[in-house]
Amino acid sequence: MRFFPFLFLMFVAVASYAQPATSAPTPPPRNATDVISIYGDAYTNISSVNYNPNWGQSGTVNTDYDPGTGDLVMAYTNFNYQGTGFEANPQNASAMEFVHIDIWTSTATVVNFSPIDNSGMGPSEVLVSVPLVSGDWSSVDLPKSAFTGMSWNSVIQLKFDGQQGVTPSDIYLDNIYFWKNPVAQGMDATLSDLQVDGATVPGFVSSANNYQYGVPGGGAIPQITLATTNDPAASVTSITQATEIPGDATVLVTAANGTTMLTYTVSFFYNSPAEGAPVPTNMNVISLFSDAYTDVNVDTWNTSWSQATYKEDTIAGNPTKKYTNVGFNGIETQAEPINASGMTYLHMDIWTPNMTTFNMKLVSFLGDGFGGPNGDSEANLDFTPTLGEWNQLHIPLADFTNAGLTSLDDLNQYIFTSTPFGSGILFLDNVYFTTEMAVDVDDIENAGDRVLIYPNPATAGASVFVSTEVRNVTVYNLSGQLIMTANTPNVQLQNLEAGIYIVKVLDAKGKLHTEKLIVE
Repeated sequence: MRFFPFLFLMFVAVASYAQPATSAPTPPPRNATDVISIYGDAYTNISSVNYNPNWGQSGTVNTDYDPGTGDLVMAYTNFNYQGTGFEANPQNASAMEFVHIDIWTSTATVVNFSPIDNSGMGPSEVLVSVPLVSGDWSSVDLPKSAFTGMSWNSVIQLKFDGQQGVTPSDIYLDNIYFWKNPVAQGMDATLSDLQVDGATVPGFVSSANNYQYGVPGGGAIPQITLATTNDPAASVTSITQATEIPGDATVLVTAANGTTMLTYTVSFFYNSPAEGAPVPTNMNVISLFSDAYTDVNVDTWNTSWSQATYKEDTIAGNPTKKYTNVGFNGIETQAEPINASGMTYLHMDIWTPNMTTFNMKLVSFLGDGFGGPNGDSEANLDFTPTLGEWNQLHIPLADFTNAGLTSLDDLNQYIFTSTPFGSGILFLDNVYFTTEMAVDVDDIENAGDRVLIYPNPATAGASVFVSTEVRNVTVYNLSGQLIMTANTPNVQLQNLEAGIYIVKVLDAKGKLHTEKLIVE
């Protein structure tokens, strides 16, 4: 018993050093153009930061921990790894030279760190070890060169990882920011503001010289309307406007010394389609989303665990799903699972201005819900879309089963992922399963071996003629309903209402032709 007071005092002493009792070192004054601050009160932090995204980590985050000085710091307790996300506000830190971190720990032995970049240029992350001083603040400036090959062109997240050391542990952080050395007097050729059509370019920072600027499909070519220099003695030498989309506008700035020059480039691209997705022509379908068919029940088009912004949109009068800031997105049919065992293809129409890879995953809960005794089965496939136009993905379901999906009769989740991660833009239409091969009406109209239906457009109640001998002619509406049949080239339209129809012609040689018919 005589040892109890001593052991108690030892415990109190150890516990008292388990958290910092002092503030992190105060950062030096810096020009706003020389720093991008993520956390801390020395500089102005960027907006739209999520300091505790759900990455499946073990610990908790407190962004307002007071070490007793009133100078708040960020505490990671029970830490194994932790992320910080600002996907909605990507940062071009390419001109920065260092990333600064103040870190305190008495329990962690290894903490690795990396920015996460989704520009597609260089690796997305490179973990670098952060020097630690047990029981004291370590003030660290990691040079950009330590993150070998990274561009920092579009930083969307930060990652701390302690799994190679003692875990879990507790760490405390302050003053997390990117920075660079200031430009010498008379050599500053940077801009303090750059405006297009009267508004500052989204994401503009003085240190970044290249910008992507999205324009709604079919919109006019934007114009640079203002370029303001940081140094009043510097001058805007020239502004060259874009002449087309896609296309570039440039601003040439000359510093006060007359020799240092910088060029700012704004690259315009269409960020939405000008036209709706092609009208689908398949008849035997299970439709999740299309105004050409009757859709089955879908629980959600944007699950709570998705990393994407979702909106119901309309393109040229055509209902369309719109996703922005896409990392990954989940669609679910859990209440009424899809039985696609009798189907052959999954069809999707997608339009994107920037996804270099579109990954599609199908998930089956095998009849007993997520994580049930039967387990779950899934498979995913990669696709390379053509940017800036509608892509008709008509995917054989056998490709999914060959990739590991064991069942098609209880499909519950449909998950797509974007490369680049976190900034993908996607428009989605005509999502359905079918037994039929893809038929693109626009392609059919240009096919060299097509049959002709004339006149087309036709008048309601009149006749049309097919330019070949026929065995059978069938006419369907866009919901896939059979409207009428004929066995001669002279087709009486009878009381057909105005609208668009799909005509299938089985010719005398047994070849099937599909054509679009417009009735006015």
